[in-house]
Amino acid sequence: MEIILQDCGKSFNRKWLFRHVDCTLKLGEKWVILGANGSGKSTFCLMLCAQVWPTEGTVEWQKDHKKIAAESVFSYISLASPAMELAEEFSFKEIIEMHHRVKPLVGTSPFQTIKEICGFDDKTMNKPLFTYSSGMKQRARLSLAALSNTPILLLDEPLTNLDKAGAETYKEIIANYTNNRLVIIASNREDEYEFCTKSLHIQPDGTAVKS
Repeated sequence: MEIILQDCGKSFNRKWLFRHVDCTLKLGEKWVILGANGSGKSTFCLMLCAQVWPTEGTVEWQKDHKKIAAESVFSYISLASPAMELAEEFSFKEIIEMHHRVKPLVGTSPFQTIKEICGFDDKTMNKPLFTYSSGMKQRARLSLAALSNTPILLLDEPLTNLDKAGAETYKEIIANYTNNRLVIIASNREDEYEFCTKSLHIQPDGTAVKS
């Protein structure tokens, strides 16, 4: 599985967020997308998920060297972002069940595993999400993305709204659910991406530096 970017750029209101990005992201790699607030990290992630299109250049998704249609990309990528809305009138248990129908979860007992990862009891799992704190919702997002049976895991500012216990949950997720996946973290906090070995840094002038 690969994501191939060729001369990619994205602009909003005549301002370029980034330009001329040439990069190939491969299965098994751990990438961090770096940049200051407002630099375009989240937009870059949405571009990788085929949710926004580049203003210039191309993004291509391949599996076994065969191109994947943009409308099918969602089957291969799991995303967790603080900006991602969950259906708050449903309980977390109901959301897990609905999610599992669209994007299968790993393991023989994914419901129980997610419950344990999040540290929720049965009563909490059956409450509607509008009763959850922002930190609880972020745990829900992270656990759903991590346990989705996809080769690509993309996390945008994963520690947002998490307390110390939530940060430990994040570390557990990284340790147990990122092997043999392409992992992409959008962040400007080292404690979110310290395990990553490759980086793409979006500079203030819109250039992107790989290392």
